[in-house]
Amino acid sequence: MAPTIGLPNAMLTGLVTGSIISLGAIGLALVYDIAEVPNFAHGDLLTLGAYAALLVNKPGSVPLFDAFATGPRAVGTAGAGIVFLLSTAGVLGSVYHLGGVRALKGSWWGVDAPPTVGLGVHAAVAALVGALVVAGLPSYPAALLFAVVLLGAVVPLTESLVYRKFREKGVELAMMLVVSLAMAFIIRFSIQTVFGGDIRFYEVETTVPVAGRSVDFTFAKFIDFLIAGNGVTATVLETRGGETTQLLALGYGWLEVVALLAVASAVAVAGYRRRQGSAAVVGPRLAAALGSAAVLLVGGAVLSGGASVPSDPLVSTRLRTSPLRVGIVCIALAMMGLLHYLLRATTLGKAMRATSDNRDLAMIRGINTRRVMMVVWIIAGMFAAVAGVLLGFLFSNITINLGFFLLLPMFAGVILGGISVYGAILGSYVVGLAMEVAIFAVPGLSATYRVPVAFVVLLLVLLIKPEGITGGS
Repeated sequence: MAPTIGLPNAMLTGLVTGSIISLGAIGLALVYDIAEVPNFAHGDLLTLGAYAALLVNKPGSVPLFDAFATGPRAVGTAGAGIVFLLSTAGVLGSVYHLGGVRALKGSWWGVDAPPTVGLGVHAAVAALVGALVVAGLPSYPAALLFAVVLLGAVVPLTESLVYRKFREKGVELAMMLVVSLAMAFIIRFSIQTVFGGDIRFYEVETTVPVAGRSVDFTFAKFIDFLIAGNGVTATVLETRGGETTQLLALGYGWLEVVALLAVASAVAVAGYRRRQGSAAVVGPRLAAALGSAAVLLVGGAVLSGGASVPSDPLVSTRLRTSPLRVGIVCIALAMMGLLHYLLRATTLGKAMRATSDNRDLAMIRGINTRRVMMVVWIIAGMFAAVAGVLLGFLFSNITINLGFFLLLPMFAGVILGGISVYGAILGSYVVGLAMEVAIFAVPGLSATYRVPVAFVVLLLVLLIKPEGITGGS
């Protein structure tokens, strides 16, 4: 009898959902915290990123641009040239937002450099990105890169052309909210005007060569955990065409389990104590988590061997996942790690934190708060692009309301976390887990109740702790 899909599987699905929500919520938190804009257009920015990727992934399906396509997924020389120019313009446009022509000459680097060097470096980076996109066309990674650089240049325009104008007039927060709602409708119906209301799909090569065989990274894999009298067994299965194939089986005796846990705990404590009180980028809690995880992974790989699957286990459960879902979580964690490094280990990150704490004081201390604000919008645009493309890939389709349906969970994650970047990440994972676990735990509760469940959790937490989980820190 096969193990049943239960609570651990719902929690794994919640991690995937929370990863995508957190990528969007990070941009929301940054923009609200520093630019003071409750950006209700952020969900539609995710949609814009998803549709922008079509220009590379399926150029023949994009209105107007299809004239340069030589097939559904191919372009001629002129089409490749347009994609190259848009990609390079995206990179240079993002830099231009940091201070105009002076920024293109390297003024934002923080070091004295000849203007020709600054222009040369920026032009070379832009050309490299453009070449990567054209060379990778129509692959999914190239489409993702194109969407990121394009939104990194386009999204800050909403700040410089719209929000800044209203902020300079001293409008109240409620009016800024109305302005962001207007921007949401403008972006959404602009996309619909160009692409129409039809459902769109990405075309992705789903197989990759691994160890001399083709592996479908979107195909469902099942991980069974079984606990018997002699220890723990984990098996990886693949179901295809009604047939189930066992890909891997790992067995651990109870002595090995205890030894792994003991070593992992010791490494976690040592990592926490070593980093405690230091100003390093990797904090004590993160060092403890990374150390213990490394021990479990490496130690498990060394100690595990061929194992037979127990016929009558005491406890059994099944996780349904795929390399695609694992990849989404890894991409989200990698981007969060890069943002953490930017905030904690760079001069720009310190300027962002100072501006967040007290903009007027930061300006008096000589921090270019306008540049900081543009950096915030660039980051928000890039994160929105990644979230939108991953969301479209995960759902296997793209619709005009793709990002709008995720907007409320994103706001719930930001508010739940305490309206800070790290709080938004934590709150988003709480919301994602709550949305998926509630569907499993409450009989008769359908998937349409995911968003209401998120707000029930939000209200319960705020009743106990009105400042949010992290208190805005």
